[in-house]
Formats: sequence, structure tokens, C-alpha cells
Amino acid sequence: MTTGTLTIATDAVSTITLDNETVFSTMSTNSSDVNSFMATSESFLTENLTTAGMLETTTQGFGFRFEDYTQRAIIGTIVCLVAVVGFVGNVMVILAVILSRKLQTRTNVFVVNLAVADLGTCFSAPFTVVALLSKVGWPMPEIVCSIMAAIGFGSIACSIMTLAAISINRFVLITKTTATYRTIYTPKKIAAMVAFTWVYPALVCSISPIFGVGKWGYSDKYKTCTQDTSHETSDIFSSVGSALIYPIPLIVLFVCYFKIYRHITGHMKKMMGKGKGVEMTDTPNSSNVASTTKLHKNPPASFSKRQVEITKNLFYVVCAFVACLAPFAIALMIPPSDPVIPWTGVIIIFNSAINPIIYGAKHPHFKEVFRHMLRCQYHMIPEPSGCLRKIRSR
Repeated sequence: MTTGTLTIATDAVSTITLDNETVFSTMSTNSSDVNSFMATSESFLTENLTTAGMLETTTQGFGFRFEDYTQRAIIGTIVCLVAVVGFVGNVMVILAVILSRKLQTRTNVFVVNLAVADLGTCFSAPFTVVALLSKVGWPMPEIVCSIMAAIGFGSIACSIMTLAAISINRFVLITKTTATYRTIYTPKKIAAMVAFTWVYPALVCSISPIFGVGKWGYSDKYKTCTQDTSHETSDIFSSVGSALIYPIPLIVLFVCYFKIYRHITGHMKKMMGKGKGVEMTDTPNSSNVASTTKLHKNPPASFSKRQVEITKNLFYVVCAFVACLAPFAIALMIPPSDPVIPWTGVIIIFNSAINPIIYGAKHPHFKEVFRHMLRCQYHMIPEPSGCLRKIRSR
């Protein structure tokens, strides 16, 4: 209740003190003075009560806090499970490429890079759980939370940039000549492309805080390690980071896969129009480390059926990423959706565990190698690498 002092000048000087709803007065016994005082004090109390109520309502509407511990515990449990599945799955992807020369292609360099990025997301996930389950804020040094937040954002950013790089790779592989493909995808150029998918997100993560725009750290609003939402430029930081990371790779993804689709369907229609069957070969030239497809010196007149399957599989990976990212992006654009943002954040983490599952279910080469790995049938892994042969010879 508001405390104040009100002085009313009448024929007889009167002083009224309002304190914790108690009114003490020294005033004239004149009845008109009493009536005047009662009317004035009632108006004063009404105005102050109304103001206090407005302030309370504004505070409740403006400052969302993710305080529901039951929801936080549920999200923490889900994040733990996803992190475990994602860690195991992405390690299997990396091991599969190491063990089989059949998987050691130029495209799969980017697939391995994507798996490493997903491992980064899985690595930061346990710290998210610690933040969610803590009842006293962030229990570790603030620098730990800041680093984990940057790793989480950087890993997701690296993922989308790697997916864009994969889409460009598939576009060149499917639509261009062998000479063009090999000119673009030399070992040194591939290494530079992979490095860029990490360096650029790292710059975005670090440059803004260096110039005082936003800060990585514990978010008391969402009870997790992300950007510090109490920072005065938090909204600008979020907008700048999203604008620098997501739009261009998403456009590249859409354009490349659309052109691949148009190229393949156009070629099939052209061959049908000439009265020729569409030549689709089942057996790719898997011994060629440059590619898993049979490439041609001229613009391709036939497609490897297996190569088209691989491209479709990688497109499914893109669709999964967009599906996981979309709810979070939509929630950010709708301010009243603050309560659902923690849940949409969990959906993003799901993507780290989905990719290995897609490879195992749809990718023709990974599917075969995964099957032998899970059954411990390492002697049946196709085209064993030198590393696997050494292990088997011991």
C-alpha cells in the first residue's frame, strides 16, 4: 500500500497522515471539513490502489519466467535422452566412414562434418539440463555457461551451413561434368569449405559480444545457457545472429535441390520424348574415392539410380532440419509465445539425433555398414578401409 502525507487547508488547519491504511488526523470539528476530508482521502486511496494494480499487472505480463519446475524436469529428461541417442548415432556415422572405403567420398566429408557439428550440440546439452534443473540459478562459473551457449549456437549454425555445402555438392555432382566436379572438389578446396562452415559461425558468435551487442550466458528468463536475456541489447543480438546465419543457407538449400529436381525430371522427359528408356544404373563406381557415382566426361546422359537415392536421402536430412528449426523460428517472431520457446528449443536438439536414423533407414551405403556394425560383423563391411584391415589382422 502506498504511504504518503496529505495536507488540507481549511478554516482550521488539519493534517492527515495515511500510513498502512490507518488515518490519523487533527482537524476542526466542523462537519463540512469532515466531509471534505473523507471525499479527498477516498479519491487518494482509489488512485493509489489503481496505480498499484496496473503496475502489478504490467510486471506479470511483461516479465515471463520459466519457473514451472515440472516442465523444466520434463524438458531436461528429453534433452538427456536425445543427447545420448545423438551421441551414439553420430559416432556411428563417423566410424562407418572410417571403416569402409565405400563411404569415403567427397560428399561424405561434409556428412562427417555434419556429424561432428551434431556432436557439438549433444556435448552442450548436459549443461542445458544442469541449468534447467537447478533451483538456484546457474551453479557453475558463468564462463562455463557462456562457452556452452556459444558451442550450442555455433554447432547448429555449422549444421545448416554444412547442409548448404552438401546441397551444392549434390547439384554439381548431378548436373555438371566429371571434370567440373573434380576441379571444384579437390582435397584442399574441400578442406577450405569445411573450415568455413566452422569459422564463419565462430565469428558471428564472438564479434557481436566483443562490440557490446548481446552476451552469451545464463538466461534467467528461460533457465538455460543461451544468450543473457537480461542484457540491454539481447533482442538486437538475437536478430543479428539469426540474420547472419540462417537466410542465405536456406535459400541455397532450396535453390540447389529445386534445380536438381528440375534437372532429373527434365532429363527423364527428354529421354522419354526420344523414345528411349531412362538409363538408370544400379551399380555405382564405388571404388572411385572421388564419388560414389559413375561420372561422365560430358554432361550426364544417364543417372546412377543409387546416386539419386543418396541425393534423396540427403534431402530428407534437410527437410528434418527445417522441420526442427521452424517451430522455434516461428515462436521467436510471435512475442506472446514465450512459454513455448523452451519446448521448441528441444525440437531443435532433436535434429542432432535424427540424422543418423535417416542414414540408417534411407541411405543405401550407410544402411549396409550400420547393419554390420550393430551385429559386430566387421568382416562383412564392404570395401574395408586400411584401418579396419589392421584391426582385423590383430
